[in-house]
Amino acid sequence: MDPGVAQSCLQEAIRGKIGDPNDGPVAAAHVVLSGSRLARRIATRTGSEGYFMFNRVPPGIYTLEVACAGFGKLVQRGIAVQEHAITGLDLKMDFQEDSRSLRLRALSLKYIVDGPERKEGLELASLACQLREAVAGLRLERALFNPPPAARVGRSFPVEFGLYQNLRDTIGRRLRESHCGIFDGDHVAVALTADLQAAGCRVLPRSLPRLDVGGARYQDWRWEVLPQAFGRGLLRLDLRISVDVIGMGHEERSLLALDREILIRRNRWLSLKRGLKNAIGREEQPGYPDC
Repeated sequence: MDPGVAQSCLQEAIRGKIGDPNDGPVAAAHVVLSGSRLARRIATRTGSEGYFMFNRVPPGIYTLEVACAGFGKLVQRGIAVQEHAITGLDLKMDFQEDSRSLRLRALSLKYIVDGPERKEGLELASLACQLREAVAGLRLERALFNPPPAARVGRSFPVEFGLYQNLRDTIGRRLRESHCGIFDGDHVAVALTADLQAAGCRVLPRSLPRLDVGGARYQDWRWEVLPQAFGRGLLRLDLRISVDVIGMGHEERSLLALDREILIRRNRWLSLKRGLKNAIGREEQPGYPDC
């Protein structure tokens, strides 16, 4: 086929990839396209690898808006779409930092004082000490915990927790620096677990709050919380790390416990519905006296 003919058969489109500052993909991001040549704004979401695509986009100038939990909003203006061409984009989103964001400080765990330089063939007790030393004082580079300040009885609301970390590489580097030469990177297994508790609420996990840490990237867990009683509620988030090294045993640490207070308001409409339901139930009971 003539290349010119093939070019003229192409339909105009915009496709691209959304990534984080560490070149990892940003999945499930909400992508909105707007422009004078569109009758209305159109939207899509990125896939698991961060890719998105808009087909049959008329030639013109467009604006792209991207939003995702844990990231600052991204706006890209002046995107030109030419006739019979596909416009490619490679965009980066910055991690969100606002008044609700939390930057964790180093943990106050004491290091074991180094003795003479360690050699291979150490006893298991000494290896366990090295592992405890490697896990001590771990730093989480970023964390985000943004529950809403208020909710209503009977209405679920999402709670998101995300963090940016590189724990596995840090632990491996510390073990290498301590002259422990009996393992390579594949011998180190690191897992994070998160648990959300709320008094007077039902907590529904929406993404698995455990993952194996293989590198530095943004991780995100979600819950839905269903308040069941009004008043002041307390959300408690617990995050733990477990480390397994072949030949050195297992070590577990609590990395943080975060408390956030929320106001749970009475739901008058729900109270009315419950009252009507109870009244109807009493009337339908056998032997209920007529009024």
